[in-house]
Amino acid sequence: MLKKSIICLFTVFLLVISSVPASANEFHPRYNKGEMVYLTFDDGPNQYTPKLLDVLKRYNVKATFFILGKKIKGNEAILQRIVDEGHTIGLHSMTHDKKSFYRSPKTAVNEMKQVQQLIFDITGVKSTTIRVPYGSVPHMTKAHRQAMEKAGFHMWDWNVDTLDWKYKKDQKTMRYQTIKQVRAHRSYYQASIVLMHDHATSPESLSYMLRHLTREKFVFLTTDQAKESYHFYNKWYGKSH
Repeated sequence: MLKKSIICLFTVFLLVISSVPASANEFHPRYNKGEMVYLTFDDGPNQYTPKLLDVLKRYNVKATFFILGKKIKGNEAILQRIVDEGHTIGLHSMTHDKKSFYRSPKTAVNEMKQVQQLIFDITGVKSTTIRVPYGSVPHMTKAHRQAMEKAGFHMWDWNVDTLDWKYKKDQKTMRYQTIKQVRAHRSYYQASIVLMHDHATSPESLSYMLRHLTREKFVFLTTDQAKESYHFYNKWYGKSH
């Protein structure tokens, strides 16, 4: 009787497990491969974010959004939509002001903690994923990095810069250069971490890039699916196996 009960319980357990879809935030066992692309957007949420979300939804692609604290007020519904649609939330400081943020390790950590709390209060998500303003080089000193690590934050930079802010009025060049960089990373077996901005990459450009990259069998991941963060002090190197 006991044996039958154990078998029944085990069967129910298997059925429950099999009915739960794999989380988008589970680590990918091969997170640094040439076919991997991590799409990241900085400086939102803003009025441009919903159209980008529409494109991502159309292609069933998840991305990482690094949120500015000063942009949250009035855009709470957009922030919630990012979460509801399965994207990853990252922190991008409160002010994006170079002097204020980097004044000391403490000021940098405090800004990240402030935006972290704001996001948590609205969405219930407590993110430890960060991207510091203007990237970690040269402003993040060793003391800054140690303070962030001690606070439990995981820093991300990028290895594909779309320069969308520079080519805002020349999206064709931006699209071409971005796809070219992603293909180059694949050729030497390294994942691509793509830097974009909500206000600078147009929905049309995002759609164009996704259309071409999906045809070429690239796989899209979020930062939550990587076993370690990529930044300029911890670069990933490609492997052919």
